[in-house]
Order: sequence, then C-alpha cells, then structure tokens
Amino acid sequence: MADDQRPLVRVIRFHHTFERVPVKGDELRDDVDAKGYKIDAKGKRVMESIEVDWVTYAPSHAPLTAATTERVRHLRPTEEMIHGEQSEKSKFMRARWDAIEPAYDAWKSGHEIPTHGMPLAHWPGVSAPAAEELRRYGIRTVEEVRDLTDGQLDKIRLPNMRDLRKAARAFIDNVDTANMASREAERDSEIEALKAALAEQQEQFAAAMALLEEKTSGKGEIDDLRAQLDAKGIKYHHKAGIDTLRALLTEDAA
Repeated sequence: MADDQRPLVRVIRFHHTFERVPVKGDELRDDVDAKGYKIDAKGKRVMESIEVDWVTYAPSHAPLTAATTERVRHLRPTEEMIHGEQSEKSKFMRARWDAIEPAYDAWKSGHEIPTHGMPLAHWPGVSAPAAEELRRYGIRTVEEVRDLTDGQLDKIRLPNMRDLRKAARAFIDNVDTANMASREAERDSEIEALKAALAEQQEQFAAAMALLEEKTSGKGEIDDLRAQLDAKGIKYHHKAGIDTLRALLTEDAA
C-alpha cells in the first residue's frame, strides 16, 4: 500500500475495564458536594461502576516500537474539532480517529477488526499459530508482513521472519500479476465483444442500405411505368404496385 494511502495509526487491540467513578447529582433533588457529585447520608460521594473501553494503537510506520494505550473516549474529536477548528492538533485527532473508529465499531459489534489489505487468513504461506502471533503485534495483513523493516522483524518472536517477509512479497507480487493478467483478459474480452458488436452493426447498416437502394430503384421504375401508362391513356389505381403496372402494360401490348 502506498504511504499516502496508509492510515495514520494501526490498531493493535481493544479491551475494557470497569472503574468506580462518582455519580453526578441533581442539585434540586440530591445532596451534592461542591463539585456537583452526589453524596450519601454520611457525606461521602456515591460511586458507581462503569465500563471503560481502551485501545492500543501505534503509528503505521512503527507498530512494534511505539504502541500507546488510551481510553477510547479521550480519542474522539470534539464537535468543534470536527466542524470548526482547523489547527494541526485537531487535524491530527480527526485523522487518528478516522483510523480507529471503524475498528472500534467492529469490535463493539463483535466483529473482526477491519484490515487494509489481504487478511493473513487468506494467505496459505503462514500457519494459523503464526498468524495469531503476528496479530499480537498488530499485523493482520500480508502487506503488513511484506512491509516489515529489519528492525521490526527482530522484535517478533517467530522463527525465519525474514523468509516469511520474502514469501509475503512473492505472494503479493504473484497476486498482482494474476490480477493484471485477469484485467488484461477482461479487457481483451471486452475488445472482442466490441468488435463483434461493430461487425453486427455494419451488417445491419449494409442490409438497410441495400433495402433503401432497392426501394429507391423500385420507385424509379414505378414512375417510369406510370408515365408509359399515362401516355397510352391506360387507367390504373394510384396505389398499384410495380407488378400490377407491368401487367397492365403487358396486356396493352398484347
């Protein structure tokens, strides 16, 4: 994948925890402290457990060395950042969230984190245990294996990683070649179909021209026959065809 097509960050995993947090109170109905949190009869804050979603992500160019884990809610851009503010910080947060949000939505709905490229499961060159180990490092596609640097290879606890990277490159090249061949075959098929359609149109045009010529030629002969009949004073119906006109002339000649 070209650099300008890569997402800003790569999602490695999600998880959630439960935290005890104070409950916001209603000043008109509840006893609250100075910060607006609900308090009980003893003056202690009322606490509740909430589920907190976390994401571990890393820059796309360094997925194995610069991973960060943060609360998902802290990564969502504010409405001002989305619709108004154009600072470098807001642009970064929007781009980062654009890379994380689809994966987060998929995780929350119980689906696999979406990938950019060919999933490892579609690659016969890697075993299921090896693919699972690669996913622990946030590597989910054949392209990501292909693009690993030498330094990143050394951090993955799998044997023969350089051979695996070489195999990934060869596999992608073969897929690209096959896709190119398929596109060329499809293009050739389209060209042949266009040629056949053009030939059929040419045949139809030639037939139409022949019919037109026949009709034009017939009309000239009809006019000539009518002129001969008129000269002889022979009556005929104005819709009479060429054969009828010929027959009238033949009868007169007899």
